[in-house]
Amino acid sequence: MNPMHFVGISGSLRAASYNTALLRAAFDDLPEGVTAEIVSLDGIPFYNQDVERTTGMSESVEALRSVVGGADGIVFATPEYNWSVTGALKNAVDWLSRGPDSPLDFKPAAIIGAGGGSGTARSQRHLRDILSHNSLCIVADPQVMVAGTAERFEGATLVDEGVKAELREMIGRLCDVVERSHSSERLTVKGSILVVGGLAERVDDAVRSITEMGYRTLIAHTAVDAVRIMGNRAVAGVVLDEELDTTTRRTIDDAAGEAVVVTVEAPSAAGAQVDEALRYASDPR
Repeated sequence: MNPMHFVGISGSLRAASYNTALLRAAFDDLPEGVTAEIVSLDGIPFYNQDVERTTGMSESVEALRSVVGGADGIVFATPEYNWSVTGALKNAVDWLSRGPDSPLDFKPAAIIGAGGGSGTARSQRHLRDILSHNSLCIVADPQVMVAGTAERFEGATLVDEGVKAELREMIGRLCDVVERSHSSERLTVKGSILVVGGLAERVDDAVRSITEMGYRTLIAHTAVDAVRIMGNRAVAGVVLDEELDTTTRRTIDDAAGEAVVVTVEAPSAAGAQVDEALRYASDPR
């Protein structure tokens, strides 16, 4: 494995935060050659576009962007406040997402969380939606959602061996995404992967599968949207849901040009199909 460095971002500002403790546990037993650090969001100002345009980003924001930009991957630990992400985490993502040089763009990442009856399931789902703006390559599984925190932590220390095992698996999968991201860069020099589908859940499954393979993704739900995107963005491959009607698939196929077109039956396996198709197109032997 090539050397890698991860950065951990906790959405909690609390000194004895379970989510920050979960990050520490995730970084306690890293594979050989992998290093990590946790950054604090304390002191990050509220996002204000007027400030960004007139005086620029503050030193604390620039420092955060620099650390994230220099990392091979990010681990987000998200609490769940009112069924969503915390204001501190959303605010940090708003700053990080800005500009054509955003350090979040296409970055490999994983999401974990502790708290609540669902173990932050809603918060994690919302964070995935937020991060899709910058096309992060997010680990699909395992989904580390820790409920019953009082039973799994002693103070601010994780003691549950089952959760520790999930964290080790998650870090391993994140390493895989980083490696795939590096190896797939030469295959997507012509652009991103456009996913076209009808049902939102099938599109989401396909996007998760493809991004976990290290590819950048774009999404369209209609033929009109797909043709518009292909006319304005660089697209290396197009993924069509088998459930799309014949006319829609034919329209998109005609507009795809040199992009590799893949029709998938099982969205959860879309990543492997795209990877195989792009590699064959690159070197058909």
